[in-house]
Amino acid sequence: MTVSPASSAATPAASNALAGAAGSSALGRDEFLQLLVAQLRNQDPTSPQDGHEFAAQLAQFSSVEQLTNIGSTLSSQSGQLAALAGALEGVQTGQAALASQLGGRIDLQAASGLVGKTVEVASGALDWDGTSAAPVHVRLAGDAREVEVTIRDADGAVVRTLRTGALSAGDHDVAWDGTTADGSAAPAGAYTAAVRAVDADGKPAQATPLVRGSVDRLSVEGDGVFLWVGDHKVPFGALLSITGAASPAPASLSSNSTAAFLPMP
Repeated sequence: MTVSPASSAATPAASNALAGAAGSSALGRDEFLQLLVAQLRNQDPTSPQDGHEFAAQLAQFSSVEQLTNIGSTLSSQSGQLAALAGALEGVQTGQAALASQLGGRIDLQAASGLVGKTVEVASGALDWDGTSAAPVHVRLAGDAREVEVTIRDADGAVVRTLRTGALSAGDHDVAWDGTTADGSAAPAGAYTAAVRAVDADGKPAQATPLVRGSVDRLSVEGDGVFLWVGDHKVPFGALLSITGAASPAPASLSSNSTAAFLPMP
């Protein structure tokens, strides 16, 4: 008697399982199980599946499941790490804001005692009255082979470039007579001076323009505390030295102040 293979009658079931798996972009755990079960149901009873081959397929299924679990765990941890990074960024932003506020209060407290004192600040502010020579105060950290002073007007246009030649380390005054590059007289007003120096080897040397004067008042603005030396507004951080007697009057704040004295928390 001839026995018909059972697999010939059950082929559609296996085909459906294969078709379902093929329709997916990737073979997942459920699709793998469907294929394995369909294969067991539709195997030829006269030629059952080899035990070693079945064990290998089970091992493959175990590997697929482990990889799936690992992927899920990594995805979950990635989300947790992203949330933690966001929380840390928020903490850092808050700490930076608090440090800025505390720094501003400390600067204001320190600057309030400067009103009436004579100070030196790092600034290139320069006033030309139209008659007298305007000195540009320059501080050199070391000996310079050449010092170049560039005078600019309120629009930033170069008015005059002065070259002094060699100067030793220390403080120097470079006089500007108020004339432009073509020899004509510059209009009276506010100018700025930029200083550049090179040493004996032709390398850049540290050179700082200075403004000396009395602190008339303070202003507290969104970006910090400012000293008013005459008509020049200078950041508190540009303060280099202090001389002269302190005024007994309290520090005054300009009308454009955006901050006020606040009690310390």
